[in-house]
Amino acid sequence: MRKTILAATVLAAAVLITGCGADKPDAQVASGSGAQQSTTPTSAPASLSQDEMAVKFTQCLRENGLNVPDPEPGKGPMLKFDKNSGVTQEQVQKAMEACREYDPQSQGSANPQQAENGREYAECMRKNGVEKFPDPKPDQRGIMIGPGVADDPDFQKAQGACQSILAAR
Repeated sequence: MRKTILAATVLAAAVLITGCGADKPDAQVASGSGAQQSTTPTSAPASLSQDEMAVKFTQCLRENGLNVPDPEPGKGPMLKFDKNSGVTQEQVQKAMEACREYDPQSQGSANPQQAENGREYAECMRKNGVEKFPDPKPDQRGIMIGPGVADDPDFQKAQGACQSILAAR
């Protein structure tokens, strides 16, 4: 079974990890303290903090049919859909699009430090056993990964070991 992992860390903007999956993907958005998503920035209310945006984003996703837990303060939303959830990639994409204005990961623009953090994160993932983890592309925000990478048995351990890189400023 192919998996989809959407891992992102919500700082003011950092790195998004997404994968392509089957009709009923496994998808996860891991949160830390910052990331950017490969979406076009929108104009969310400027007066909202990152935590407030994460709450609004979660509420919007629920209103659009996704069962997601409340975000932890300072960490952003955590989304996880497995093959037994009945959630399709199409449903996730539709809800994400509908809620983009509140997505704390889609706000702002990329900066050189975030790009460097993405490269360091990819290198760290490879050093920690996920040999096929790709480098971020210079012309896109985030890192696109496929199911072979997400299925790597060392993925979760490596992600834990490397997550602090994304939070670095």
